[in-house]
Amino acid sequence: MSESTMRVLMTLDGIDVGGTETHVLSLAEEMINKGIGIVIISRGGSLLQSFSRLQCPIYQVPFPYSLPIPADLQEKLCKEIKQIIMTEKITLIHSHQTPSAFLTFQAAKELGIPTIFTVHGTYYPKSELLRVLPLANKIICVSPPIQQFIQKLTDQPTIVIPNGIDTTRYSPSDSSDLKVQLGIPKDSFVLLYSSRIAWTKANICMIFLRACKDLKLSGIPNLYVVVVGNGPRFKEIKDITDTIHRSSTDNFINLVGERLDLQHYYSLADCVVGTGRVALEAMACGKPVIAAGSHGYFGLVEEHNFEDAWHCYFGDHGSLKPCSRYTIANDIRSSLSPSDRLLKAGSASREWMLKKFNIKFSVANLLECYKTLIKG
Repeated sequence: MSESTMRVLMTLDGIDVGGTETHVLSLAEEMINKGIGIVIISRGGSLLQSFSRLQCPIYQVPFPYSLPIPADLQEKLCKEIKQIIMTEKITLIHSHQTPSAFLTFQAAKELGIPTIFTVHGTYYPKSELLRVLPLANKIICVSPPIQQFIQKLTDQPTIVIPNGIDTTRYSPSDSSDLKVQLGIPKDSFVLLYSSRIAWTKANICMIFLRACKDLKLSGIPNLYVVVVGNGPRFKEIKDITDTIHRSSTDNFINLVGERLDLQHYYSLADCVVGTGRVALEAMACGKPVIAAGSHGYFGLVEEHNFEDAWHCYFGDHGSLKPCSRYTIANDIRSSLSPSDRLLKAGSASREWMLKKFNIKFSVANLLECYKTLIKG
């Protein structure tokens, strides 16, 4: 089957702002540019407008938030999904989250359509993975630690295909206007943290803010901080910020909420604290990254430790030690000496992203998987 006749159904539970969702958005855009037919199915979310700009068919299906699913609802949703598959003449299904994967794979099985499941992290409930993985014809993992995690759950073969980054969109750019909008002085040292403000990532954000308080009061008086993200624990972040500001000479922390133009915010930072896809996007923008994620702490990502950082997915799927305010603050202080250390780390990071994580490489590898499954 040629690429021009391929019809791929990309499925997600929802399309709110998150690493998995933005990854699928980038994949879909690159595949559409290559002439591949893409159809999106999810229950909707805050990224719906961004997906709509792709001008591909988008179906909103009320996927449940967890498994198992009541039999009557499962039958109803499978019937709806099968109709979409037949209407759109789908030749392959690629899923990324468990409830939507389970339902679309059940429908695909009845219609003889090949299926792929990409595992993006260790956050999936084990019971749900055990329901979904046997239904997948191919299992993709986004990092080596995830592959090791999945191989403990199944004997099915797995492959690693890293999350790809659009290195044209995520590239170095001028941020002076944005600095003015946020009231950040030109000569400031800017730290940025970005994640969904939920679960462990909210805890890391709070640790980060306490570290920034320590740095502001002793060592980096010109420090300014930007936190990008929203979620169920955002009020806790706001409360900690207000407490910190009461003990500071100025309001140096900017909480900007959820942003769809994150590449512009990376550009105003002198250093980004993050993990997973945030780390990849920031590095593509030529920014140095201090990696701290759900699994724990890695530290400053530099040329000599790129592969080590990648093999723990920048703290999300593996780590070197627990994350603490003192570790973050000490690493930020030490990264300022020599004075060009952060600049060198950012420049080398950009080059590494271009060589290893360009979205074009990820799509090329995926297309080989697609063609093999469709032929089979």
